[in-house]
Amino acid sequence: MAHRKSSGRPQGDARQVAPALLASARMHFAAKGYEATPLRLIASDAGVDVALISYHYGGKLGLWKALVSSAAAQLRDALDASEGRAGGTSAAARLRSTMVAYIEHLLAHSEVPRLILRDITVDTDRSDWLLRELSAPVHQRFHDLAQAAVAEAAVEGTHLQFRVANFIYSAASHVARRERLSKLVTDIRDERAFAAALEVVLIDEALRCG
Repeated sequence: MAHRKSSGRPQGDARQVAPALLASARMHFAAKGYEATPLRLIASDAGVDVALISYHYGGKLGLWKALVSSAAAQLRDALDASEGRAGGTSAAARLRSTMVAYIEHLLAHSEVPRLILRDITVDTDRSDWLLRELSAPVHQRFHDLAQAAVAEAAVEGTHLQFRVANFIYSAASHVARRERLSKLVTDIRDERAFAAALEVVLIDEALRCG
C-alpha cells in the first residue's frame, strides 16, 4: 500500500536548516544583490528544499531581514566586547578601540560591507529597513563615543556626526574594494598592513583621535 506524502511542515531540522540558509543567503545576496538572487539557488547551496525558506522565514524578504538582523547582532556583540575591554580608559581610547574593532569585524565578515553598500545605493523599503536595523545603531554608538571624547577635548567636534557617518561607510567601502585597492597600492596586500592603513587614513586622520 502506497504511503501518502503528508502536508504541512517541510522536512528538515530547524537547528541545521536555518544556519545553512543564512550562510547561503549571506554569500549570494552579497555577491549578486537581492533582486538577482533566486531562492532556489540559496536553497540548493544550503542543501535543503526551497519550501523551507517560506516555512522558516516567510519568503525572500523575511530571509533577507533575518540575515541583516544576524549581521547586526554579530557586529553589536563585537563592538560591545571591544568597549568592555577598553572600559576604564579615556573616552578617546574607547572610541579608537571600538573603531578598530569595527574595521576588524568588517575584514572578518566581508559580506557585511558588500550588503550595506549594495542596498544603500537605491531608495527602497529594504534600504530604509537596513538603515534602521544596522547602520543607524552603529552610527549612534560611534557618535555617543565621539561626543564623550569631544567633552574630554581629545577629539575635534566640528562636523562630528558627518565624520562619524563618513567613517562607517568609508570603512565598508574600503573593505569591499580591498582586492581592487591591493592591485593599486603595493604595501597593503597583507591583511594586517591593510588594516593598519585603514586605521591611519580613516581613524587617525578623519577623526583626529590618534
